[in-house]
Amino acid sequence: MTRIDHSLGMSRRGLLGAAVTLPLLGRTSAFAADLEKVSIRLDWLPGAYHSALFVAKARGYYKDRGLDVELLNGQGSGSTLQLLAAGNHTLGLASLSALALATSKGVPVIGVAGIMQRAPESVISLKGSGLLKPKDLEGKSYGAVPGDQAQRLFDAFAEVNKLDMSKIKKVSINHAASLTSLVNGDVDFIAAWATPDGTKVNAIKPINPPMMFSDYGINTLGTGVFASKDTAEKKPDMIKRFLLATIKGAADVANDPAAGVAAVHEANPETDPKILAIEMAALPRYLHTDDSAGKLYGWVAEKDLIQTIAIQEKYFGMRVGMKPADIYTGQFFAS
Repeated sequence: MTRIDHSLGMSRRGLLGAAVTLPLLGRTSAFAADLEKVSIRLDWLPGAYHSALFVAKARGYYKDRGLDVELLNGQGSGSTLQLLAAGNHTLGLASLSALALATSKGVPVIGVAGIMQRAPESVISLKGSGLLKPKDLEGKSYGAVPGDQAQRLFDAFAEVNKLDMSKIKKVSINHAASLTSLVNGDVDFIAAWATPDGTKVNAIKPINPPMMFSDYGINTLGTGVFASKDTAEKKPDMIKRFLLATIKGAADVANDPAAGVAAVHEANPETDPKILAIEMAALPRYLHTDDSAGKLYGWVAEKDLIQTIAIQEKYFGMRVGMKPADIYTGQFFAS
């Protein structure tokens, strides 16, 4: 999606430099006689932001670490969290914000790495609509999916940016119809992921640069890797090996984005390589926040965890009092 501003992205040198420091994660035996089976449930259908995993699998990095990794499509963070909590998979990918809410309700899971650390939720509008800054949204119609993460974050975005919601017409739509509602002109804007949602709309009709919530005072941690607390306690070595291999895959993607697109598409022929390439171009912007920039792929800053918790408490009804250590552990990045 050529309209996205990539200026905030992490440099390839930064990600490659992070790969050089892999030994910080700890040294483990890579040549076990029998590969350990590891089932990974994704958060959603495969996309560019999953490329590090697919490259690591395709190039044998997991096998080099003694792991036989299976990557399975997901049906949303909530579903993956439930499956992991029930012991159906070894590791999973889910929104760390959704994970925070789940752990506050007693679900025994813990985050171990962050992938999409800059929230991709944004306001998406068609080019020519004149919707370029928050105040432009007043007097317009908003296609809102009830209960959706993006809608809840829009409420926070609106409050922080002092929007008068009485001047914005909210039109309830279902998730499947949200993109077509915008394309057809039924609503003036929607709240959705800048990519791939914005990418898909842009392929049909040009869009304005997505109005990223993270650029306007609201950022919650996005997709991360997590495990059940039981797995984190009993198999720390396996998790370290998995992260070592994935970081190596991420370094390869940073050096050769086309290889990342190829790895995802070859493993999932139903994906569109053109869309994947557009997503890949935008990907660096989402991998780190200002507080985790320059760190290893997957490393999460405590400050970002604190902000995520605060937003979840205020806008998502999460019980008050959760601490960063309740939802995430950085132990697998320790020396």
